[in-house]
Amino acid sequence: MIFEKKVDFKPTSLKRHRHCRNGHSYDPSSKDKKEFISKIDNLPTILMSKAINTTLHFFEQRPKSHYRSGKYNHILKEKSPKYNTSKRDIDNMCKFVLDALNKKLYIDDSQIISMNCKKSYTENRKSGYIYMKFEEIVENIEENKVENIKVENIEVNLVIIDSSITCN
Repeated sequence: MIFEKKVDFKPTSLKRHRHCRNGHSYDPSSKDKKEFISKIDNLPTILMSKAINTTLHFFEQRPKSHYRSGKYNHILKEKSPKYNTSKRDIDNMCKFVLDALNKKLYIDDSQIISMNCKKSYTENRKSGYIYMKFEEIVENIEENKVENIKVENIEVNLVIIDSSITCN
């Protein structure tokens, strides 16, 4: 299963859980997570249960200081940075998305085995957004090719799985 979506939601970092004196703890990001989930339509009814590769691309709005002033306020300054090195850490933005989608898209975020993340500035001056792609890894053994090769009186069975070769 592949789930791919652009979500109109300002990239947000996951806030650490807070602990009270009486021993209780709470999640200060819970409202943001609920709002994020509400912006995603067509979540699958069946949760992903296998290993998952994911791609997360965070597009943040550029600050006003990156633009010129006056009648040229739509043009970037020459010295405005190309890369987004804002104070928000990309790992905390990833944690927010993965935590929010826990038990909504997949059973547990421990299923994520590979992640490709990037943060950039959006060309849209009004708001940021998040592009996400989750791809469940399905290994179908029945489709694997088995080839018998005879090399100098030695018979080798080759099992080809997703263009990698295993010798038996």
